[in-house]
Amino acid sequence: MSTNKNVLITGGAGRLARYTIDYLLERNYRVTAFDMVTPDPDSFPKGVPFVKGNLTSLEDNMRALHLSGADAIVHLGAITHDTSLQPGRSRIQRMPEDETMRVNTMGTYYLMDAARRFHVKTVVAASSYYVLGLGFRISDRPFRVHYLPIDEEHPLQPEDSYSLSKLINEETLKAFGLAYGIRTVAFRLNGVDYPFQRDTYKYNITPEARPNHTGGPIGTTHQYIDPRDAAQAFALALEATNLELFEAFYLHTDSRHWEDTKTVVERHWPDLKELAGHLEGTDGVITGRKLREKLGYEPKYSWRNPPHDF
Repeated sequence: MSTNKNVLITGGAGRLARYTIDYLLERNYRVTAFDMVTPDPDSFPKGVPFVKGNLTSLEDNMRALHLSGADAIVHLGAITHDTSLQPGRSRIQRMPEDETMRVNTMGTYYLMDAARRFHVKTVVAASSYYVLGLGFRISDRPFRVHYLPIDEEHPLQPEDSYSLSKLINEETLKAFGLAYGIRTVAFRLNGVDYPFQRDTYKYNITPEARPNHTGGPIGTTHQYIDPRDAAQAFALALEATNLELFEAFYLHTDSRHWEDTKTVVERHWPDLKELAGHLEGTDGVITGRKLREKLGYEPKYSWRNPPHDF
């Protein structure tokens, strides 16, 4: 078991945080939640301290670390969509155009600055597979796949503010690791499928044939992460002793398609057919091999072999 027993969770009133808190409590961690939104007292875990504050305030971050006594951080706080005004697309909600960039990047910077002041030595953060650049493509250039399966060494090509903010966050984690010896991990999550919304998600799918499609995946790779598997991965990172100062991992539970990835690529992304000739299995176009091999991650909530509570 790791010595990181006191954990501060940013975005602590959010949905993903709830699953993470529950998982860490089961493993006898002492957890404190930090968020600018007060959680619902009826659903929030009893006895878990909550600190209200803003990620973009250094003082609030320092106060949260002081009150929690944390020796590790799970950083989930972020704006999870692009707020810039793009050609032909309205804002998702009413926010300043620079809000995603400001909150995500400066929030992470202030959190890491507070962490080094309080001698925190482990930070596990939620990044996104959108760092690849397959989110919103502002230009008319498609996302370019260099090879398959996509792994952590694949070139990153973000254009929108959300994807770019996550990439900058990863560089911030890396910089603080180099400067202060803080061990940081960035998990590039696929879209989160929450159990209470299970009926809205689609599994066992057959992605349609698109004979004229060019360019790589945009918006989705037909993969997902269950929040309970995400919580498991966060704990594995907290407890790991074999990681470099900075590590990035793609994190997903499974693909949604029933066919082998090679077959799906040939039909759904036909211009990538030559890159897919060696693929085996159903893992998807983004591989989780590094996570399985380096952290021993084994997803437990796949639709292919569901437990009773899938």
